[in-house]
Amino acid sequence: MNDLEPEEQSVHRVLSAVRPEPLPLGFRDAVMRRVRTETATTVWEWVIAAALALPGLAYLAWQVSANGAELGASLSSIITAAQGLDQARGAVVIVDGLAVMSLALVGIASAVAAHAMLRGAATHTPASAR
Repeated sequence: MNDLEPEEQSVHRVLSAVRPEPLPLGFRDAVMRRVRTETATTVWEWVIAAALALPGLAYLAWQVSANGAELGASLSSIITAAQGLDQARGAVVIVDGLAVMSLALVGIASAVAAHAMLRGAATHTPASAR
C-alpha cells in the first residue's frame, strides 16, 4: 500500500536511494563544546524565555481555574478516543486556539531556556573538568 501522492514518488525514490550515514565519533561533543564556548551572554536568553513563558503559563493557569471541568472532560474524551474505545462516539473535544498558542510559547521558551542553560554550564564548571 502506497500512500504517497504521484508528485511525491520521485522525491521518495531519490531520498530512499541515499544510504544512511552515521555521524562521526565525537560529533555531538564537538557541537556541544561549540555551543558552550560561544561568547554571547545568556542573560538575554533567560529574559526572552521568561517573556515567552510567563504570559503563556498565566493564561493556562487561568484557563484551568476557569474551565477546569471542561478541560478534564475534553482530555478524558481525547484519551478514550486515542485508546480506540467505542465510548468515544459523541465526545466533545474543546480546542482553544489561545491554549494551543500558549503551549507553543511555553515550548519555545523551554527550548530557549535549555540553550541558555547549556551555554551557562561552561561558566560554572571547574577548569579541571573542561
